[in-house]
Amino acid sequence: MQAARADAVARRAEDFLRDCARALLTRAGDPGSARLEAEVLLASILGCSRGSLLTLDTLEPESVAACQALVDRRVADGYPVAYLVGRREFCDLSLAVDERVLVPRPETETLVGAFDSLDDAGVVPPGPVIDWGTGSGALALMAARRRPVLAVDRSAPALQVAADNVARCTARAPAGSRAILLCRGDALSAVSGESVAAVLANPPYVEPGEWAELPDDVRHEPRAALIPEHGDVDELYAQLAREATRVLLPGGWLLTEIGWGQADRVASCCERAGLGDLRRLLDLAGVERVIAARRS
Repeated sequence: MQAARADAVARRAEDFLRDCARALLTRAGDPGSARLEAEVLLASILGCSRGSLLTLDTLEPESVAACQALVDRRVADGYPVAYLVGRREFCDLSLAVDERVLVPRPETETLVGAFDSLDDAGVVPPGPVIDWGTGSGALALMAARRRPVLAVDRSAPALQVAADNVARCTARAPAGSRAILLCRGDALSAVSGESVAAVLANPPYVEPGEWAELPDDVRHEPRAALIPEHGDVDELYAQLAREATRVLLPGGWLLTEIGWGQADRVASCCERAGLGDLRRLLDLAGVERVIAARRS
């Protein structure tokens, strides 16, 4: 823990949290989110759970100074809370994250639920799963509770984060979890035809012209994880659909996250690639967030 600033003094925990939440309001957007961010930051400094904060009375000057430094960084340039504390919750996982990977989001849990539902319904053929663009390894770790997973990413730094998460999370994974193989590669080019049961993807789907309009915290995340390499979102999805059609077993599924308002375009890409049984799934905000399409 860093040394206390010269002006740091012991504080009542509740008073300090209230002041932090007030400062964070401009970044968090609403009082509830600001309070949540304040609690997450303080809990990370103290090495305790958010629930444990309820039992605190007085904070030592060192803790006050360390937490205030995180709040100041967040307020100054929108640096993501997940990077400040070095982790992010996803489903029931606690994942290590930093500037090498995209911060996992609740919207992506919609994709996990979609795959689980299809598998529970018995409509996914036997075989392994590919996590296309694995990043932190979030999707791979959840899918591995059901199938062996090949987690692919072109970014070597991202794969280092994924490897750390896989090593840590699989050590405490539920009984029956399958193997995860991490592979550096360009999309699905190295995967054999008709060899996998499903392709799960959270691709970069932000249009290049939208970059400057993104919130400050999002623009701290890897640009390559947000914007397609060649700047064409439609072509990215078209290529993903074509490659998925080649590698999927008969009856296999492509499940991909999509951006707001992209459902019709992505569905058309899947249809042109020969995928059918199209399904559109909504996230908790009621936004079409996942397209699922099946190879005949």
